[in-house]
Amino acid sequence: MATGTSARISRFKRLSRKPLIAICGFCAAAVAVVHLLEYVNLRKDTPLMPSKPLMESQLAAEDFLQRSVGRRAKVDPELVFLAMDTASVRLDHFREEDIAASPALQMMQQEWPWPRAVHVKILERLMDAGAKVVVIDVLFPSEREGDEEFRAALDRYRDRVVIGCNFGSGEREKGGTDTLELPSASLIDRTAPLDDRVAFVNFWPDTDSVIRHGVSRTTRAEVDGHLPAPDEEVLDSLAAKALKKSGRADAVAGDPRRRIRLAGPMKTFRPISVCDLFDERRWNSPDEFRQGDFFRGKIVVLGAEGNSAKDEVLTPMGFMGGPELHLNAINAGLQGEYLRSTSRLASLWFIGAGGVVALMLCYWARGPLLRLGLLVATCAGWVGAAILAYGQAGLFIPTVGPLVALASGGVACLGWDFFLERRDRVRVRSILDRYVAKNVVELVVAESDAFSAALKGQRRYVATLFSDIRGFTTMTEESDPEELVAQLNEYFFAMVEGVLAEGGTLQDYIGDAIMAVWGDTRTLSREESAFHGVRTALLMETALVDLNRRWASVPGRRQFEIGIGINQGDVVVGSLGHPMRLRFAAVGDGINTAARLETATKHFGCRILVGETVESVTRGRFHYRRVDRVRFKGKGVPIEVYTPLGDASSPVPPWLDNYEQAVTLYRERRFAEAAGMFQAVADAIGGEDALCRMYLGRCEHFAAEPPEPDWDGSYTMSEK
Repeated sequence: MATGTSARISRFKRLSRKPLIAICGFCAAAVAVVHLLEYVNLRKDTPLMPSKPLMESQLAAEDFLQRSVGRRAKVDPELVFLAMDTASVRLDHFREEDIAASPALQMMQQEWPWPRAVHVKILERLMDAGAKVVVIDVLFPSEREGDEEFRAALDRYRDRVVIGCNFGSGEREKGGTDTLELPSASLIDRTAPLDDRVAFVNFWPDTDSVIRHGVSRTTRAEVDGHLPAPDEEVLDSLAAKALKKSGRADAVAGDPRRRIRLAGPMKTFRPISVCDLFDERRWNSPDEFRQGDFFRGKIVVLGAEGNSAKDEVLTPMGFMGGPELHLNAINAGLQGEYLRSTSRLASLWFIGAGGVVALMLCYWARGPLLRLGLLVATCAGWVGAAILAYGQAGLFIPTVGPLVALASGGVACLGWDFFLERRDRVRVRSILDRYVAKNVVELVVAESDAFSAALKGQRRYVATLFSDIRGFTTMTEESDPEELVAQLNEYFFAMVEGVLAEGGTLQDYIGDAIMAVWGDTRTLSREESAFHGVRTALLMETALVDLNRRWASVPGRRQFEIGIGINQGDVVVGSLGHPMRLRFAAVGDGINTAARLETATKHFGCRILVGETVESVTRGRFHYRRVDRVRFKGKGVPIEVYTPLGDASSPVPPWLDNYEQAVTLYRERRFAEAAGMFQAVADAIGGEDALCRMYLGRCEHFAAEPPEPDWDGSYTMSEK
């Protein structure tokens, strides 16, 4: 035994270990080539690849890291989001007397956009309260009435106010370049360089339309895609300008394009409706604005909330309003929460390392399960390292490329090892195909040792189902052969689907009959094997109803009626037959009783009959109707026979208790009482009932000719 094992191991090592370096090297090289091509694509007008799977997957993984498991930036208490929202436009929550007492609210009540005087009131209230900087994320491109007053306010607070401008793209569509949309000259003079209060509001998305970076400064030439002239004016972003005016110029990122760590999804910065500035109760409340002290020393960002102004963009945290994005950019500057990624060269080294680790795992871990477990553990460890690097150092290390190299190399090596065993599996499968249905072959291959033992013969406790088409012999004499074969194929397909759905072994077709077994090739509990058998019978019954309904409108198709018998008991399973045609079969008394139950369905007028062993272990999962106590020909002991009415989820027929009581009265020889109850049950069912009719006939017979004293209420079947 030891010699055989050693020979197998050495053969496995000789055949499978040599190609591992080539397999892992090829996988890592392929990932590296794709990575380089994606990088080249960013610098070419005509891309070499139609898509960027690694880059896009890496960005998606980094977004998921930020959104779901990674550390988020803390919200700086110095930041306030003052929202021009629906409540501020409608003023629905204000009383009429409150509006009448406030000039600002009265002006807000006018048609949107608000008069310039409203912005003056907002600015004055915030500045008087001691706000450090007010950032106005609103564009004022055109001249309007009231500009003189607004201009005076902007001039008065020029060291503490920032107002937005915008790089638009309207002229580019006509063949020109991007234009800078500035505030109206009636508010701020057009000067060169730009007035110190003006900053651009733009964020530029990545290639997948997601905004991940903040741009603290740029030039007109850079926006147009050109190199700037040495003396070209550099423009600040809204966030950079706010940091400078708040005395935190040191917080502006040195690199003009930096990825920012977001504080959270939309509404992480709790919006305050701008109209609430003029709610005197809230303004004076010690729990809210505290007579304006709430805003003292704060950086206040004023802008539209939600998508009412079409100012929402896609970020790693989902859609987010423009003002909130500016708040995140300022917040990142105040706390130094900038993110960075590894270089392209470092990413290539990581991809190569993934291939090396895959090679080491495949070389030293011989067992496939151990190897797969180590592969999964290594991948999980790398993901954990990525989470740690992001949380502690703000560093995105590549995950998708190295993991693809690692996983593809490991899986490919596993595939190579399994390929070496395929000849053995093909041989086993060629044997099994002669014994059992195809749906069971996969199970047998997976448990080949157990199946090999079963071929020699084993005793098992199984559930067996027989089904048969009633009157089929007559059909063969009267039907067109081609039509009958076509109809039979439809019938067998629908019936066998039920067997396969419940994991049964399709043992055989016996003419128009089907034999299926549960528990012959794998061990099932008595309850489970019986449950699957009864469940299959109900599925077959339902399928036949659907077939007959469809066949009713097809010329040449006949209506089928079937009988199904299910029993459970000890059988012997093993390889039977001639060496040239073997069959994996189950034989025994449990099989014979199932066949006899199927035959008995014609006598009792039931479509499905089950033995007492099946009923006893599935009583809580199906509703059953007691049929009779039957003594089959050649058997000394009668068995109780039942017919299922449906699974436990279906309602119990209201007449079932009376029926069971009537059967009990019948067996107690109280035939007159039993007959009365059987008649009442038949009336409750609302039509001809074969079992009630049978018992009524017996009651009438035994009332006239009482049975023998030793009669036990059973019925002896005269046919097998």
